[in-house]
Amino acid sequence: MGTSKPVKILELDGLKLWALRAETAAGPEIIGLTQARLLRICGILPRIGPAYGLDHGEKGYEACWRALSDLPRPEELHETDFPGGWHAVGAHTGGYDTLGLTLGEMLEKWLPHSGFKRREGPVVYRYLTDPRDTAEADIRTEICVPVQPDPIE
Repeated sequence: MGTSKPVKILELDGLKLWALRAETAAGPEIIGLTQARLLRICGILPRIGPAYGLDHGEKGYEACWRALSDLPRPEELHETDFPGGWHAVGAHTGGYDTLGLTLGEMLEKWLPHSGFKRREGPVVYRYLTDPRDTAEADIRTEICVPVQPDPIE
């Protein structure tokens, strides 16, 4: 992340998503395997924006594709909601194995001095590039942490 890629506060719209759930915490291997499986399932569907990952911590990880209202949902996937709201959004370039470093930097270095605090909800990964046709070092991901103002007492 670093100083050349500042964290931004954005209000993200809620989305209906089709998801493939892993009951394990989101580590590089789980993210990679679950996203690859999602891309195989959704490979014939039209791409309308980035793929998503919802990191629920120890409760699991969901690899997601934007729901398409005019097409039937693939039977391997379930419908889930991304509720939207205010998020701290940081940029990450590189493979899934270093996502945790960027997230840690956001939570440990940026957040305590930001005027915001973490709120309930999953960390959302927006995968801006397709790993099937992008070199690992060039994969771009936005990390979206749900936040709310932290009033000064």
